Amino acid sequence: MNNYPPYGYPVYGQPQQDQATQSTSPAATPYKAQNTKTHFMMGLAAGAAVAYLLSNKKVQQSVASTGEKAWSTVRGEVEELKERLEDTQAELEYYRNLHKGD
Repeated sequence: MNNYPPYGYPVYGQPQQDQATQSTSPAATPYKAQNTKTHFMMGLAAGAAVAYLLSNKKVQQSVASTGEKAWSTVRGEVEELKERLEDTQAELEYYRNLHKGD
């Protein structure tokens, strides 16, 4: 159970403070201004890794074969779903015709 009051409401038994006096902490620096060299190096390393992977023939072949396998599996599952739908429709038609003469 949450024992804290909703945001903006005072805690029971404590005096209320003005909004101006509550926020006395200094303003935080924006994300873009923090560690710009670190961000640049991380981006450079990530870009180099992606470029290497995209230019590597083995990676390209494995990605292509994985994509072909996935697409083949999806097509097989769609065909199976179509067959099940046709079987269900045939059963429904059978039961409709079975009780049609009653």
